[in-house]
Amino acid sequence: MTPPGTSRVSTGTGIMSHFVNLNIVVPEAFILGGPGDHHVDIGSPIHLICVIEKSPQPPQYVFWYHNSKMINYDATRKGITVETDPSPRTQSKLTILDATEADSGNYTCSAPNTLSASILVFVSEGDTMAAMSRRKKSSSGSAVDVMLWFVILPLTTLTVR
Repeated sequence: MTPPGTSRVSTGTGIMSHFVNLNIVVPEAFILGGPGDHHVDIGSPIHLICVIEKSPQPPQYVFWYHNSKMINYDATRKGITVETDPSPRTQSKLTILDATEADSGNYTCSAPNTLSASILVFVSEGDTMAAMSRRKKSSSGSAVDVMLWFVILPLTTLTVR
């Protein structure tokens, strides 16, 4: 039995073995400043830089998505530019001028044959506490509603008796 990664060739004088090690490298993307949240003031530009590493050939293009919608060529939102510098450590720079609250959300950079990277961007007025407050309200609102039912329901059954 021949072990994996080994090839055997039968020759007139005996058996010759050839050992092979196979290392699989998957190109990866990451966004500078990630993986946490990125906070931007309303009216300020959004600057995101995606770095692609471990790619056998530099990607010629990188796609940027905002909440699953590709924005590289979005003609409806003015002020978006993408600059990609293909190299052994490719960098793609996304710039969105004059940020509004509608620009808040998940941003993802993706290149061919590469694991993509994402970051959450919050556009708010003045401070990061407002963005965090909105995020907590949207994620915990349903839990608060459920907790209120556990308080109100027993009270209503007591008053009915």
